[in-house]
Formats: sequence, C-alpha cells, structure tokens
Amino acid sequence: MKISIIQTEVSYKNKHENISRVSNLLTAAKEIGDLLLLPELFSTGYIFNEASEIHELSEKFASSQTIDSLRSLAKKFNTVIVAGIAEEDNGQYFNTIAVIDKSGLIDRYRKISQTNIDKQYFSRGNQLTTFKYQGVTFGVAICFDLWFPEIVREYSRLGVDILLHPSNFGGEQSLQISRARAIENSMYVVTCNRVGSDITKDLTGIYRGCSQICSPDGNYLIRLGDAHTLATVELDIDVSSPKQVIAVDLNHERESILSQLKTNITKHN
Repeated sequence: MKISIIQTEVSYKNKHENISRVSNLLTAAKEIGDLLLLPELFSTGYIFNEASEIHELSEKFASSQTIDSLRSLAKKFNTVIVAGIAEEDNGQYFNTIAVIDKSGLIDRYRKISQTNIDKQYFSRGNQLTTFKYQGVTFGVAICFDLWFPEIVREYSRLGVDILLHPSNFGGEQSLQISRARAIENSMYVVTCNRVGSDITKDLTGIYRGCSQICSPDGNYLIRLGDAHTLATVELDIDVSSPKQVIAVDLNHERESILSQLKTNITKHN
C-alpha cells in the first residue's frame, strides 16, 4: 500500500486557498498513494483570538463544501483522503478528521484528548474510529491524542495496522512519542504535521513540519523537513502476522499483565 503525506502550509482562515494548495500539489505529483493524509484542521488553522472565529468556519458535514471539494479530488486522483476539518453538529463543535473517498464522507473521528487550545473551542470526542481499506485496518489519532498510551493501546487491541496521526505541533516531543507508540503497539504510525504559523493577539503558533512514518520496529520510512510538500511511501504490510514486541504476543501478554495487576490490587484491598 502506498500512502501520501501532504505537509501543507495552511493559509489562515482561508478554506478556498488551502484546498487549492492541496489540489496544486496533487496535480504536480509524480505519484499519489492509495491513501492521502492531510494535517489537523488543514483548511482553517488551529489558534484563534476567539472561539467564535473557528466556530464560524466549522461545517456541518452533511453539507460541507470542504468535504465536497475533497471528494472531487479523491475521485480525480483515485485515492482516499483523510483530512482535519472543524465540524459543527447540533450546536457542538469538534476537532474532527474526515475520511473521504470518491463517493464522499465514509467515516469521521473526533479528537478525544484536549490541549488548552482545544478546550476553548471544541467539545471532546468519545469514541475511536477504525476503517478497513484494501485489507488494511486503519485507526486515527489527532495530534495530542498520541501522548496518551491508553488511546493507542486500544487501537492496537482493535487490530489497527496503520495509525494515522494528523497534527499541528511545533515541538520535538510528539515526534519521539510517535516512534515509541509504533514500537510498543506493533503498528505503523504516520504523522502528518503542518508548516507555517497562526498569529493571534495573545499567541503565535509556529509549526515545524517534520512529518514522518515509523514502522512497527521503530525505523523511519520517511522524515520530512519544513517545506510545503507532498511525499509518497510504500508500506509492506503483513496483516496476517500477530502483533508482537520482541517476539512476544502483544495482546496476550497485555491481558496477562492486567489480570495479574487486578489480582494483586484485590488482595491488597
């Protein structure tokens, strides 16, 4: 399976320009993967002066111009697009990832973890999302989600082969955590981080890019710099092999550990 990452420089609050930038990269690309990953909130930016600014930019997915535009691109370039879009649903707002093919929206994931920025704008998601494509099981975790091993371990239990990790971050820690999650959960982790900046009256967010793909054994299959760019990587995935760490069955050992801990906690109580 081939996966493309678009490490885009987001034009602040300008959906039309951001979609055009994606379209231009796709048109110029020599190769486009079976699946295309875009960053968190790729069409709007992430940091705002007031919550009302991102709320005004949020979209009802049943009538979303952004999703319709990405559907057209998915059809034109014969790919599945996974993209971060601010969502409105019954008066609530979510930091959401949409999964889109040539027919339109096929799935979504709402960010469960919350930074201090997320807490100002968005409601918290409450369920994981997995989907199958070409026999491969995908999961989605947005940016800060990866800092919480509980989320990724549950994805591992659900049999996820590739964890898609669209992001907006400026530091180094998320890159290190991404590799650790790949190793400890025996899965590929595809991190797609944006570049550029969001500038508000109180805060400036500068995003480092450095998108990467980590294999289950911790190897880097690609590591990008800080350019607005598209890159495609082919992953060799054996979906039939059990999840293992250092030749130990991961799920069986996890259940044994949890059972042992539960027994000892009960004894002490």
